[in-house]
Amino acid sequence: MRSVLTFTFLLIAALPFLFFVFTYMLFQKWTTTKKRAWRGAIHLSALIFVLAVHLLLKALFGNGYIGWSIVMLLSLMALSCIIQYKTREELESGKIFKGFLRLSFLTFAFTHALLVVYGLMNYVFFSA
Repeated sequence: MRSVLTFTFLLIAALPFLFFVFTYMLFQKWTTTKKRAWRGAIHLSALIFVLAVHLLLKALFGNGYIGWSIVMLLSLMALSCIIQYKTREELESGKIFKGFLRLSFLTFAFTHALLVVYGLMNYVFFSA
């Protein structure tokens, strides 16, 4: 049982885009609109992408970059607060957290895609 859970967790961390598609399909069944399904899948997948980027950085460069990931997450939270304050002139914690999740999903999904391309290029051109 423990090995099945470990395998499932590692599969989700290794293929976060597949997890995103799966959660989108689940949310599409549960909700009435595609917009809610899209946002729900983004909110659930944000943490998976953060974990996947950390694991990719550790695999590619040999070091753990959890400190940089935390700094990036704090910067995204601050950016979410600034955007909320500039647009609405008041801070609502629920909207700030939703904005933070969306920003972190965008940032870490893009970073994950770049790291996958870098890893493939590194493997193709520099492996002996």
